[in-house]
Amino acid sequence: MHHDLPHPGPWLAADLADRLGSPKAAERLVRTGVLVRIRHGSYYLAGAWKSLPPEDQHVAVLSAHYDNASRRREVGFDYSHLSAARLHGIHLWNPDPHVHLTMPRSPGSRGRASDVRVHSAILGEDDRSSIRGLPATSLARTLVDCARILRRGQAQILMDHGVRLGADPARVTELLAGAQGKRGVRIARAAWDMASGLCESPGESLLRYVLSRMPFESPAQQVEVPTRLGKYRLDFAWVRIKVGLEFDGDVKYFAYGPAADVLLRERKRERALIEEGWILLRVEWKDLFDEVALRRRIGSALTAAGL
Repeated sequence: MHHDLPHPGPWLAADLADRLGSPKAAERLVRTGVLVRIRHGSYYLAGAWKSLPPEDQHVAVLSAHYDNASRRREVGFDYSHLSAARLHGIHLWNPDPHVHLTMPRSPGSRGRASDVRVHSAILGEDDRSSIRGLPATSLARTLVDCARILRRGQAQILMDHGVRLGADPARVTELLAGAQGKRGVRIARAAWDMASGLCESPGESLLRYVLSRMPFESPAQQVEVPTRLGKYRLDFAWVRIKVGLEFDGDVKYFAYGPAADVLLRERKRERALIEEGWILLRVEWKDLFDEVALRRRIGSALTAAGL
């Protein structure tokens, strides 16, 4: 390991100074590209940091924050909101980069790190958990807290994945009822009322939300269609008139084998569906942000199929 560091990080500046024998060691290694500063007073080996997915980078930042807070004996809090969501592994779309924490009483902002957002609330034992050795809000509490500070589409992605992760429906409903009249609760309740564990990706969740805003009959989800090549599953389908809607994300094509092989299988699958009389529409991320054009495409397909 570089410079006798036994693990990539996170490292606090004080630890690096003790280990490397210089109070300026951390900054010197940052200048030479060996380390990156991940938050004030915390560092990580540069090469290892670049290889971490964004969610794991945030967890490393939380670990650094907790190490520093523990040394200062300032640990009367639980990570919450978007930070807790990352610890739970919940799908997020365009989350903010801040460290979110909840404590019984919010201290003044004086002396607070610029990347920390403090929320004030008294948490019961049912609303607390421990993940990766860090104190965090429970899955149900995290879903409600997050949805109240997110935009509608972001909240839908979060809630759909929360259902898939096994959030307790009764507890989520109870927390939403307790938040009646508070900021953001209408968005949170709307996302929860529409939540579906059948969405397998953030793109599918956002597409489903966009579809709910359109003047069409709601399609079924995860529909199995028999063909001469076997059964295929469609993300969304108007079964009676044989119109299917697929969300095309890179993961669907490239996560399970060489790109050429996967694309060939997908073309064969599409031909088999067409032979059975299906009309198949494909939607990409960019299509979700041109709702007028997408509504026109879907409307044309449904009309052609006789809806």
